[in-house]
Amino acid sequence: MRAFLDDRVGNPASTHGFGQSASRAVEEARRRVKTLCGGAAGDLIFTGSGTEAVFLGTAGLARAVAPRGGHVVISAVEHRAGQDAGRHLESLGFLVSRVRPDEHGYLDPAAVAAVLRADTALASIMHANNETGAIHPVAEIAEVCRERGVRMHVDAVQSSGKIPVDADGWGVDALSLAAHKLGGPQGVGALWRRRGTPIEPLLPGPQESGIRGGTLNVAGIVGFGRAAEAAGDELELYRGRLTERRCRLEAALAARVSEARVTASGIPRLPNTVHLTFDPAVGPDLAVALDMEGYAVSAGSACRSGSEEPSPVLLAMGYPPERARTSVRVSFGMETTDEDLDGFVSALARTVRSRVAAGARP
Repeated sequence: MRAFLDDRVGNPASTHGFGQSASRAVEEARRRVKTLCGGAAGDLIFTGSGTEAVFLGTAGLARAVAPRGGHVVISAVEHRAGQDAGRHLESLGFLVSRVRPDEHGYLDPAAVAAVLRADTALASIMHANNETGAIHPVAEIAEVCRERGVRMHVDAVQSSGKIPVDADGWGVDALSLAAHKLGGPQGVGALWRRRGTPIEPLLPGPQESGIRGGTLNVAGIVGFGRAAEAAGDELELYRGRLTERRCRLEAALAARVSEARVTASGIPRLPNTVHLTFDPAVGPDLAVALDMEGYAVSAGSACRSGSEEPSPVLLAMGYPPERARTSVRVSFGMETTDEDLDGFVSALARTVRSRVAAGARP
């Protein structure tokens, strides 16, 4: 990225040498990101974030195929970006159905099929949940949608670079992803679309095939492309190593922190994510207490940081509010060591014991 921040700065829309150098770098990054998401035969539109990509793939696609309004299906456990897109469409007159998963976080394709209607324009479903790590059967849901003539967008922001993503093979119409979730820079996202799929621009302009206006973030896009290439090269190693570490962490938690329960443990999950809830006696704000111990975990989605409300994802799964308020999401990467995991379990055990002993309550 440094070359495009220092001595090779150029607008890829320009015809001079600096501009054409930037344009070639952007197109190479585009190819790499398309390869990672299994979308070599489609188009890729760079955006300013994963949130923008999800919004474009949901609201932009729905507005293009049903300009007078219609019916849209999302899951009740979508990321805040998908939920906001749903509310935006409702403000335009669309009817939005929100399908709930079961108590494990599994989204049954039959439940999606049951709410599809003759006027359903779009189903927008995340591949993997950003809080629990639960993986949804998007290929099966896409098949149901194709049989009914319904377009489908997949939010693959949380899953791309961690598990295989196959936009072409799944048969979806659009798919969103973000650079920072796979080791790239923050502030860059992308929307893949099947060729011929209409998208109504949210930000009109001549760039990105007329779908997303504005001068491109060349350095960020170059970083995105390099991160996508690295993630693709290391995908199987990443999955294997992190699955082993997840199992190690969960075994240690079972042995030393009996108050903790692993969410979505009965269904496929991302290899790098362990979501926990605790007995209500442990109380809320565990993320704050663990931060003081030197461990950065999340209380639900980072987009809801600071909210005192229980996680909407857990409420949709049927968790009572008092337990949903105790939840934390633990994420780790290739650089995480066994010593890091052991230290975290020790810190968590100390914190839980002290809070229970002090009689902490929600």
